[in-house]
Amino acid sequence: MGVSGSFSLNDEFILDFICQRFRLGSIRHIDGPIGGAYNVNIKLQTSEGEFVVRVLNSSNTAEHLRCLHKVLIAAREAGVPVVLPLLSIEGDSFILCMGKLIQVTRFVEMGLFQNRQGQVLASGRKLREFHDALQTMPVAPKPEWSFNRGNDYFTNALSTLETVSGIPEHQLADARQLSEKILQLIASAEAGLERSILHGDWHFWNQGYADDEVVCVLDFDFVEQGYRIHDVAYALWVIYMLLPAYARSFDEDFLKGYGPLTDAEANILPVAVAKTALFFLCHAAYSDNPRDKWRRHYRKQMPLIRWLLDDGGQRLHDLTSGKQGAARNGDEEDAG
Repeated sequence: MGVSGSFSLNDEFILDFICQRFRLGSIRHIDGPIGGAYNVNIKLQTSEGEFVVRVLNSSNTAEHLRCLHKVLIAAREAGVPVVLPLLSIEGDSFILCMGKLIQVTRFVEMGLFQNRQGQVLASGRKLREFHDALQTMPVAPKPEWSFNRGNDYFTNALSTLETVSGIPEHQLADARQLSEKILQLIASAEAGLERSILHGDWHFWNQGYADDEVVCVLDFDFVEQGYRIHDVAYALWVIYMLLPAYARSFDEDFLKGYGPLTDAEANILPVAVAKTALFFLCHAAYSDNPRDKWRRHYRKQMPLIRWLLDDGGQRLHDLTSGKQGAARNGDEEDAG
């Protein structure tokens, strides 16, 4: 059951409706937004405690949310510290309110990521625990939106970008050539890759910390079944792209925390990271200003892709085969 009309969390009627449906008691104070790039998260104090009201992005679906709830329960039972959404009076993990899907969780006090080695190691360990706990879960429906795309996404995006004026043809040709190479290499490796439920957006700011331990894993909007190496690759892409000053230690720390990869996973890891970088380059096709977004990402993503398919691939091979010293020495030579 839901209500329809114009949606605003400043509307007392809407907040009362949410509190009633989730048995939150009476409102004491609205603390306001607490971050989140994909969903709107509002902290709320009521007579029953402190809660977070999550107004979900329009790409969420009821089918995916019901599957996600089962995933979270299984992860929680295996010891992965996830925050379960509260159940509504109808018994679902969400409600529909004025055309918006709404979830509520209890507010959890946690520390933020502070660029510490111990936090990076803990994040890698926790991702491995997440994958190990969910390897035998039934097939999960694919989310409406994902960072982990099939071949058609890249082909269609590059075709669309060919119609955008101001993008140099030689840049598109470079991207097409590398896209074909990356996708072919991944396709040839898939038969030997381990599958699990994927988090889909694993990075350090989607976790909460107490000292150097992960005490809370957040933001499961992109959960799907797939090859677990894609979660590892996405986390490494975040390190290389968003934490460049720490990259040549954090990649090693994260992989050490995650633990052993199969030979097939270790061999394809650099290519999987390159595929993530290629995704963000190709996503310019769906931007409001595709030419400018292409220019920005071409400058950022293409050097990373080329490095991963060359020296960076050797570095990751050394790290995943236990040759950390060789990888560090290679970095020092590169710097010299």
